[in-house]
Amino acid sequence: MRLVELAHSKIKEFIRPGDLCIDATAGNGYDTLFLARQISPFGKVYAVDIQKLSIEQTVKRLNSHGFDEILRTFHGSHTKIRNLLDKSEHGKVSAIMFNLGYLPGGDHAITTTTEDTIFALNEAYVILRQGGVITALCYRGHSEGTKETKKVFELCKEKKWDVEVVEGSSNPQSPVLILIKKTRMD
Repeated sequence: MRLVELAHSKIKEFIRPGDLCIDATAGNGYDTLFLARQISPFGKVYAVDIQKLSIEQTVKRLNSHGFDEILRTFHGSHTKIRNLLDKSEHGKVSAIMFNLGYLPGGDHAITTTTEDTIFALNEAYVILRQGGVITALCYRGHSEGTKETKKVFELCKEKKWDVEVVEGSSNPQSPVLILIKKTRMD
């Protein structure tokens, strides 16, 4: 099973129709669509991306599947995810997905950065409900991705978050899926 599919499978254990979810790195909109299918018809899914093209593709993808009513988009950095929610929604997010690296089929020079990702993960944990989950799919095949993955592991250890790690393969450059479960209120 591919790590993206495994992330979807794991998230299904944490969300249900009517929930609030965030795709913190919308990319081509596939994770956003997955989340929308799980939480519709009464839930809400936010899609965030720094690339305008990603937001446009995500909107088109979700509209073509009839999910335009539950989709909210934000063109900007995932470091702002706490600010895009109404304060009444803080602590009520069931799942937040991060698919780190660069946009498949896009400009590989535009990547998530270590500093922004660490900040965004801290913000994500704050707005996550107890019993919710964050998935971070890290790609170690480029220099920023290797650094980013290392810092994500360090953050999880420092914060003593409940974490499950799934390696893509034994190759040290293969992707890794990190699931962060909010088992306690901090």
